[in-house]
Amino acid sequence: MQNLKITNYLYIFYSLVFLLNIVHVFWANDILFFVIGVMGIMMLIINFPRSDRVFRILGVVLLAVGVFFFISSDVSVNEIPSFFAGNISLLFLLSMLPWMNSVVKAGRYNKLLQSLLGGNVKGMGALYIRSEVTMVSLAAFLNLSSATISQDLLKNQLKEAKTKVRNSFIAMATLRGYSLALLWSPLEILLATSIFITGANYLEVLPWMLLIALIGIILDSTMGRFIFRKHGIGSHSLAENPPQSDKKKLVEFVTALILFLVLVVFLANVVQLDFLFAVTIAIFPFAFIWAMVKQRKNSFLQIGWPTWKRQTNNLNNFIVLLLSLSFFTEALNASPFLQYLQDPIVALEGSPILIMLFIQASFLVLTLLGVHPIATMGIFGGVSGLLTEALPTVTLTILLASCAIATVPSAPYGLIVTITSVGLGVNPYQIVLKNLPYTLMCGFIGIIVSLITLYIY
Repeated sequence: MQNLKITNYLYIFYSLVFLLNIVHVFWANDILFFVIGVMGIMMLIINFPRSDRVFRILGVVLLAVGVFFFISSDVSVNEIPSFFAGNISLLFLLSMLPWMNSVVKAGRYNKLLQSLLGGNVKGMGALYIRSEVTMVSLAAFLNLSSATISQDLLKNQLKEAKTKVRNSFIAMATLRGYSLALLWSPLEILLATSIFITGANYLEVLPWMLLIALIGIILDSTMGRFIFRKHGIGSHSLAENPPQSDKKKLVEFVTALILFLVLVVFLANVVQLDFLFAVTIAIFPFAFIWAMVKQRKNSFLQIGWPTWKRQTNNLNNFIVLLLSLSFFTEALNASPFLQYLQDPIVALEGSPILIMLFIQASFLVLTLLGVHPIATMGIFGGVSGLLTEALPTVTLTILLASCAIATVPSAPYGLIVTITSVGLGVNPYQIVLKNLPYTLMCGFIGIIVSLITLYIY
């Protein structure tokens, strides 16, 4: 019971670490960075027994290989704590995300899904297009909740359909639409991490990510309509179109998203803050002002405060993954073995298409083996210097982000696939098989767009 009480207050300790991280952004001090690293090690020790088995295994592997790299380097033992401080900023972003989700719930924007998905449609083919477009429109802010809400609504709306067909429809439409929204959302950790690694300008990357998403929507919705064209919805489908008030709320929602993007771009380009940090510190003030404008401040705080505490207290899986990854990456960079990882890329130098295919294959294979895309991103971050010599930063960012996000619907141990698997009562690998063609397609679209940018940058 005592242990339970202590874990309920971990958010206070984490908040102190994040506060020190903010101070370090404006006052880059080596001693402060060392202190943040020591606190990072404490976070890792606290959360290792609390994390899921797959993350513990991944953490052990990353730490063990990292120790091997460290021993082979000539770095002093005194520098070890600093090796754990690099990814604290990513944890800070993950901690702040619930505030944006809370303002969406407080404003009852999640109710939009119900009316937008329940309009007058004829057959599953047409519903597939509506479901995917709705997910892309709303998932940028609603994040995971958009998938769970839409899946529950679709299960109810398609309850007269054959179970196998219904499950395939839901697993495809919601997960693919969700990943297409992540491609350009500044709140997506994989996109933020790719920009963090390359140092690219989000404003330059955004149009290309939107292009990938647009092509993905057109191709996948066309295929979805074709696949489900012969299947009816049944008599349970709602025959009403969305009311005028919901259309107004959708306009408000999209306007808020655009304003948030403008704020992030302002902080990153005018104030000259790091993109990841700009997104992180913009979330709470923006969400709070949005709630005040909508006269939902009390609801926002009532929903947001307990949600933030609960989510921050349960960052254990990401703490183990990201802090182990930070040590691994820093140790790799200091090790002579970095050369062996660089060799395949050096061998492919002068062949951008082969480098791109190598990166896509790495994300896909490692994801299917259970390695989180952030971990794979971190491995490429270890050789980012060599990659930026081979490819322009904008091109590399587009490539890393699109190939990583493309694997989201096909990650057997990913959170969204796990939630869908439990909700539908199917094996996660069945969902993976359904979405593997999409993952390959989305990855190839990312490669084609990346190749186009080579001629511009």
